[in-house]
Amino acid sequence: MRYFSSKLPQTYKATRNALAGCDFSTKLSPWLALGALSAPQIIAALGEHERVHGKTDSTYWIWFELLWRDYFRYLHLQHGAKLYRAQGLSTVAFSATAVDVSAWQAWARGETGEALVDAGMCELYQTGYLSNRMRQIVASYLIHDLRGDWRQGAAWFEHCLLDYDVYSNQGNWLYIAGRGTDPRGGRRFNVAHQARQYDPDGAYRSRWLG
Repeated sequence: MRYFSSKLPQTYKATRNALAGCDFSTKLSPWLALGALSAPQIIAALGEHERVHGKTDSTYWIWFELLWRDYFRYLHLQHGAKLYRAQGLSTVAFSATAVDVSAWQAWARGETGEALVDAGMCELYQTGYLSNRMRQIVASYLIHDLRGDWRQGAAWFEHCLLDYDVYSNQGNWLYIAGRGTDPRGGRRFNVAHQARQYDPDGAYRSRWLG
C-alpha cells in the first residue's frame, strides 16, 4: 500500500477534512468495500509504518476510523432491520408524507442553490466519490435544512458511491439524522461556516460548479 510507505499517515488527522486532493486521506475505502482489502491488512501496514516512522495522533486516528467501521457492523448484528425503519432506533416517529420530493430532486442534482452542497453533489454524481467531510455536509443539509427523508439520501449514496458499504453508509446516515445510538440527537452542519473553514477561497465550489 503506497500510502503507508510514505509519510502521509503522519499528517492524516490534520488533512483528513480536506475536500479535494489525492493524499489528504487514505483512499482505501473502495478496496475495503469490494473485499479486495481487509481491515487486518490495513492494521498490519499501519503497524509497520509506525515501527519505522513512529506513532502519532494521526496514525491513531486511522486505527480509530477502522473501529467506526467495525462498530457499524456490530450495530447491524444487534439491530438488523430496525436500522432501515423511517424512525431508525429513535422513539420519535418520522413522517415521510411531509417530505418535499422536489427538494430531494434538487439536492440529488446539485441544484439547491447552496453552492457548497451543490458542488458536493456534482462531485458525487460525476466521480462516485466524496470526502468524508462533504458526505456529512450534504447529508446534514438534506435532513436538517430541506427536511428530507434520510433514507432517500442513503439510497442515493448507494446508487452513486464507488466505495458503497451498506453498514457504514446506513450507520452514518442514522448518525447525522439522530436516529441511531448517539444520544445527542443528530448532527447539523452550518453550511456557511463549513465553506469558510474548508473552502475559504472557493476553489472546491469553482471546480465543480464552473
